[in-house]
Amino acid sequence: MKRPNYQQIIDWNERQGDHRRLGVELAGEIDALMVEADAAWVSSPKFVEFIPIRLVTTLEVFLRGVIAELIDEKDVYFERGDKLIKGAKLDIAFTAHINRRELTVGDFVAHAVSLNNVESIVSTLDTLLVDFPAKLKVAHPRWKEESDDWPLPPIIKDYDQVMASLARLYEVRHVLTHELPSSPFLDPAEIPKLATAAKSFIAATDWVVVEALHGSVPRTQITMNLSKGDELRDEEARLTAAIDEAIKLHGIDCDALSALQISWSEWADAQANLVASQVEGGSMHPMVWASEKAVLTRERINQVERLVSEWMDK
Repeated sequence: MKRPNYQQIIDWNERQGDHRRLGVELAGEIDALMVEADAAWVSSPKFVEFIPIRLVTTLEVFLRGVIAELIDEKDVYFERGDKLIKGAKLDIAFTAHINRRELTVGDFVAHAVSLNNVESIVSTLDTLLVDFPAKLKVAHPRWKEESDDWPLPPIIKDYDQVMASLARLYEVRHVLTHELPSSPFLDPAEIPKLATAAKSFIAATDWVVVEALHGSVPRTQITMNLSKGDELRDEEARLTAAIDEAIKLHGIDCDALSALQISWSEWADAQANLVASQVEGGSMHPMVWASEKAVLTRERINQVERLVSEWMDK
């Protein structure tokens, strides 16, 4: 397996911005592309040939984000990700990039796997998610507020048709990218079907990942606020457990540890206050505050767990 170029991955991440999957946004990109295509087909027939190339690029951006997110978010997917890169070695340079938070293991795996055809895509996602095709067939929006009505109708109505259209999309993209066929290889009438297949695959896969990582996600601001509050309480419970383990360390100064934790808590609250001040007085304030505090709490958990694991006087 060819090792990814680390700087290329870093540059890719910078161009993507703060988001990973962008499922909704990328589906919107496909809609916008089709609007432009409708306007350009008559005046510029050759423009049609660029649409499959753009659709595959959209799918690739989405899929590499999915793979990286799964592997970086949960240990079970991290462990399964090892199967995707058998034979690949992580060197000191990669470790240095991780320490500087420029790369993650998920980034490495996402850019090491081949996504050049439908078979490799399904195989990769099936390795991570297990029974991915079965999950894709029944995938539906999983808004927390609508959970009483589940299961909803699946996003993909005809799985075989969607997968056949995706296979055709990748075939067309390959020919138009790497060849100059002497006769037309793509019927413009195919384009809407190919675009619809790409869009529905992204939407359905997005919800499969949501289910795998979160079970559901909130749709309204009130539910978002409550959800982030629950997340923060879970992290605080984990931090309490980590502190309890640290207190048991032989020879540790418990008074110093307690004073440090009080200072950290005051600092974390102040940091969360600062970040949330951007939406002061708004309905988003509790969510932004809890989100920032949860991030800081996870970092503190890592610090305490490292203290325990590296304590010299066991």
